[in-house]
Amino acid sequence: MTSEPPHDSQANNLQHAQSLNEILEAHSDAESVVDVDEPTQQLVLFRLNGQHFALPGSAVSEILPSDQPVYYVPGLPASTEGVLHLRGKIESVISFHSLLGLPIPEGNSQGMILLVAAAGIRSGVRIEQLDDVCDLPQSMLQPPPETLSSTLRPYVSALWQIDERQALALLDPEALFSAYQQGLG
Repeated sequence: MTSEPPHDSQANNLQHAQSLNEILEAHSDAESVVDVDEPTQQLVLFRLNGQHFALPGSAVSEILPSDQPVYYVPGLPASTEGVLHLRGKIESVISFHSLLGLPIPEGNSQGMILLVAAAGIRSGVRIEQLDDVCDLPQSMLQPPPETLSSTLRPYVSALWQIDERQALALLDPEALFSAYQQGLG
């Protein structure tokens, strides 16, 4: 029975390790590795009547606090809460409840106001609660299913399945404001 001295075995292992490192370095593709960032979309996440919705961040220019005074103007449609004075400009404040088939909240409107621009107009949109402003990979957004209610379907551009039981509807501000201008809400 022949055995190599331990010193020779360690030398062989060291030589094998060096040659493996040399091989890896010789075949390294460090220069050819491309870091690809997935396209994202900024979303403003909020709630209306406890339901989760979002608007594209590109359509929302400002988030106003709930204590922003809104003044009632007689003769406006029911979907228009009133107007607000913002840095020398008068902006309307509207509600999407009727358009989205949601019950209109009773009593004083509470919640923040999103300043949204779409379909050639700019208006405040009253929301119940602001949840987050985030960047979401576009691959997480799925087309709305055929089973979506006929009331919501014209205004939802995508769905984000948050978990097994909860989905968020990405609203299309152009479609919402166009419908509002046509008096549908």
